[in-house]
Formats: sequence, structure tokens, C-alpha cells
Amino acid sequence: MKSHEKLVSELSEEIQRAGTLTVLHTNAIANKVGLSATEFEAFDMIRHTQPISAGQLSTVCGLTTGAITGIIDRLERAHCVKRIHDPKDRRRVLVEPIYNQEMCEKVEMYYQPIHQEFLRLVDSLTIEQVDFLVDIHRRMNDMTEKVIATIRDKE
Repeated sequence: MKSHEKLVSELSEEIQRAGTLTVLHTNAIANKVGLSATEFEAFDMIRHTQPISAGQLSTVCGLTTGAITGIIDRLERAHCVKRIHDPKDRRRVLVEPIYNQEMCEKVEMYYQPIHQEFLRLVDSLTIEQVDFLVDIHRRMNDMTEKVIATIRDKE
């Protein structure tokens, strides 16, 4: 039987490996749909936080407002987002996603294999195991957001 220390070490290694594989998977899909990984991730943030200002997006992504402006420009040219005036402050511009059927179909096609494998895996688990995984991932995501903020705040 493995010790707690050994299991924690193995878990840490697998979490790091999962992070790397997620980045590589995102890069592969982004490349196939004609976006950079940064553009693809920024678009995902726009989809989940819509509408969002360029300033907010730059903070969330940890990029300069100039870099975000370029990303928004490229996403606009790819027919993924549009700029709209903030109804509360006409001087402020917000970004929101637009439905791009061709892009959506491509992204879904490239995500389908991993989604099918994921479903096969979780279908083998009990409801208690799935509930535990949801809870642990939610807590890990919250922790990761806090750590990212701490890293960005350090000089």
C-alpha cells in the first residue's frame, strides 16, 4: 500500500500533467480553427463573462490592454465577437460573442473525441464519486484563481 506522502506526490504530478495536456489540447484545437491559443482562451472568457470590457478581459487574461485590443480585433475579423456600446456608459465599449456556425462546428468536432472519452470514464463512476470530483475541481479552480491573482500582484 502506498503512503499518503507518495499518493500526494503522484496526485501533484498528475495535476501538473493534466494542466500541460490541457494547454497542448487547447493549442491544437485553436490552431485547427485558425486562432492562437491566447485568442481561443480569450474568446472562451468572453463567452463565459459576456459582455465584458477590454479592460476587464485584460485583467482576467493577465495581458496588456494593447494586447487585448489586438486579440479582440482578430476575434472580430474571425467573426467570433463584436464590440457594443455599454448601455450604462456610451463611452465604454463591451465585447460579446457572436454565433459563428462554422467555427462552432469545427470546435465541437475537435472536442468530440475527448468528450466521448470523458463520458465513458464518468459513466463508470458512482454518483458519490462524480459529486466528489465536482467538489474537488471546483475547490481547485477557486484555489487556482486565487494563486493566479497572487502571482500577478507580485513584482
